[in-house]
Amino acid sequence: MDTKLYLEIIMHQRIALSGFSFSLMLVLLAGCGGGDTGTTTASRLDLGITDAPVDGADAVWVEFSAIVLQPVDGNRITIPLEDANGNPVTKRINLLDLQGGTRDMLLENQELPSGTYSWMRLMANAQKDGVLDSYITIAGQDFELNAPGSQNTGIKINTPFEITAGDGNDLTIDFDLRKSVHQPKGQHHLGTPVYWLRPTLRLMKTAATGTISGTVDPVVFAGEACDGNTVGYAVYVFSGAGITPIDVDVNDLARNNPVTTAAISDDGNFTYTAAFLNGGTYTVAATCAADQDDPELDNQPGNPQANPVVTFVGTADVNVTAGAETLHPIL
Repeated sequence: MDTKLYLEIIMHQRIALSGFSFSLMLVLLAGCGGGDTGTTTASRLDLGITDAPVDGADAVWVEFSAIVLQPVDGNRITIPLEDANGNPVTKRINLLDLQGGTRDMLLENQELPSGTYSWMRLMANAQKDGVLDSYITIAGQDFELNAPGSQNTGIKINTPFEITAGDGNDLTIDFDLRKSVHQPKGQHHLGTPVYWLRPTLRLMKTAATGTISGTVDPVVFAGEACDGNTVGYAVYVFSGAGITPIDVDVNDLARNNPVTTAAISDDGNFTYTAAFLNGGTYTVAATCAADQDDPELDNQPGNPQANPVVTFVGTADVNVTAGAETLHPIL
């Protein structure tokens, strides 16, 4: 009996000039094929990519070259990306083209053993080498994305996962660019800003996740210093009930950083969707200063370096049910 494995990546979050974020989703679906041996010898891998609306950037290009998997029992598996004729190629994807559920495939029908895997790595060309392979475009100007080690050791996903024969194996990797892309103040290369890609990832079973979505009434931002700054509109989602919302600071390991963030559309409808949340209770809050959320700085009151202060409104507890969408308007 053969198993087919479908692996897709979905980028669905928001990018802001000082606090980039998006999500990376990997979906692994195993299903039974023909045969009557009673054993499973292989799975098949499909890998796609998609994204959702962002702010502050015209384009975000990432160039992939291979996928590397490490079975618990077995040798490391390297899967180079190939063209229709089986020749190795790189694939550069503009994440901003992949919105509203649109996907672009990295791998299709790739055979691999079923079983337990220790980790996965996405090999990417993202070095500060003067070559625009992975880069971000802001106000019409291109800036390289520099991810140290991405070409040699890959973008690392160190959470173990299982590919079970005959059952659905659906995993999601959340790649949060609000925590992962940094533009260190004062750092330039040949006169241009340096943008660093330091991925922050989380892995979960997709079947155990749900979605929070709704609309945000802009009136909630009345009186905020950022009122009317639609480019900074975002919803932050924190794990647990009754959490005091706070901005992102990746340097504070004890901090209750948001699990994810979601863009609030600036098309006049002011909608948001926070997807791939494990079932449970979350604290949801909105801000109009997400574009000012420096991921390496505490922007809260009391920090003399905070400029400006990232504040939140409309804080509420929301329950998420696996496999379901929870509607939550912020009024």
